Amino acid sequence: MTENKKVKRVLTRKCPVCGHESWRIIYGMVMPDVIEQYPKAEFAGCVVMEEQRLYPTTGHVEWGAPKWACQSPGCRHRWW
Repeated sequence: MTENKKVKRVLTRKCPVCGHESWRIIYGMVMPDVIEQYPKAEFAGCVVMEEQRLYPTTGHVEWGAPKWACQSPGCRHRWW
């Protein structure tokens, strides 16, 4: 009998500001198996805080909970 495991693909994106690799932000209490499943994710804890940002291409001010974070130390752009 073979074990059927679901393996989710680890997604990364390019930062719209600097082009560096960006990781999905995961909120909430995260169990060790989830951390193993998503090694390229930023774990933000249980409190979801809305942030204000200036949308880089339009210049409009937006509010929201970030879903992605640039991993470049010089950029750290967060967006949703």
